[in-house]
Amino acid sequence: MESVLAVSRGFSNLVIGAPKAFFGDFLAHLHDHFIPHHRNNYHPHIFSHRLTSLLAILLVSVKVFALSYISLGPAIPAFSSAITPENIISLTNEARKTFGLGTLQANSALDHAAQKKANDMAAKGYFAHNSPDGRVPWDFIKAAGYEYIMAGENLAVNFSQAESVEQAWMDSPTHKANILNKNFEEIGIGIAEGQYSGRTSVFVVQMFGVPAEQSIALMTEPTQVQTTAEPKPTAPAPAKSAPLAANPEIIQANTQIKDADLLVSVMAGSKAVKVLAIFGQRAAWLYPRADNSWQGLLPLQSLTQSGSKLSVRVFDIEGNIAESPVASFAPTAAENYNPLGQVAGKQVAVFGKTLDLQNFQDRFYLMFIAGILTCLVLAIAIRRHIQHLSVVANGSFVAILAVLLWMG
Repeated sequence: MESVLAVSRGFSNLVIGAPKAFFGDFLAHLHDHFIPHHRNNYHPHIFSHRLTSLLAILLVSVKVFALSYISLGPAIPAFSSAITPENIISLTNEARKTFGLGTLQANSALDHAAQKKANDMAAKGYFAHNSPDGRVPWDFIKAAGYEYIMAGENLAVNFSQAESVEQAWMDSPTHKANILNKNFEEIGIGIAEGQYSGRTSVFVVQMFGVPAEQSIALMTEPTQVQTTAEPKPTAPAPAKSAPLAANPEIIQANTQIKDADLLVSVMAGSKAVKVLAIFGQRAAWLYPRADNSWQGLLPLQSLTQSGSKLSVRVFDIEGNIAESPVASFAPTAAENYNPLGQVAGKQVAVFGKTLDLQNFQDRFYLMFIAGILTCLVLAIAIRRHIQHLSVVANGSFVAILAVLLWMG
């Protein structure tokens, strides 16, 4: 019985001791690789020639992978509309049309005011309606020479797609109230890139206004004065011609990724008889579905190769046409990679997940630089009288390489 207990105690000690030994060895290896001490001769293994070469290869591989995947991998054109004044205005007017409101007209003075406000936020790194020096939106509008009866402002930051900006505004009651204000007649857009909260960001300013100078419509015929004279018999009035049919209407247009294709969906008015998707020099017919909806699949490869905008065109039976832009595409990796978000090809699908490669790269390189610099400072600070030139040289080389790749 005692022998059995002894064996069981020995087995339990072995089972308990194995994890302790494993974690002890693991911590010892971490200590040897990152912290200078007597066992590694105050030369952390991470700064050895072999590991320095492997780290350099890793840094370059991350950059090559990101650029290659952006160029060759599946982009996300469903969210690829450029953040441009034209696209923001188009999406805003589409939202107003959905609620039965009139379209807003672009105004150069409002554009100038919005751009000045965007530049000011980008240069000073703030995001607010009031600037740090106390200026309010109306100061920018008046400085641009725009005289108004009423005005409004919407702001956005850290977006890379026009649709995302518009959707965020429509999800906010106060921003939505500006977009759907029936009194506003004109609009101006400003876009600028700058630093905000420690990262490169895109600032978007949307300004609305009702101009002080209102156009007055004059009647072509003078007003007739009523007299008491008896009316003379008149010939029967000619029959009035039937009113002209309204142009076809595009109520809503959107896109969605379907494997290697892009599904284009259009909600058109009841008068639509044909719907066409146009991209570059090519076009494809969409097919009718229920409730005046039309759909069609377009190959992603041909869309990205076209390097142009995707738009939809609706025809009625009398040949009238209505057209609306849907998304934009970039033909090269360089354009997809533009940090201003001119085309949001930075987002790609990796193993079924949507990944923002620019954001991934920034985080990876910043964390790597912080870790390497920490190890280098420890290697220099601990036992300063025992310094290895190779440690400083290898650590500095890897840190500089990471900074260059992060900035590139």
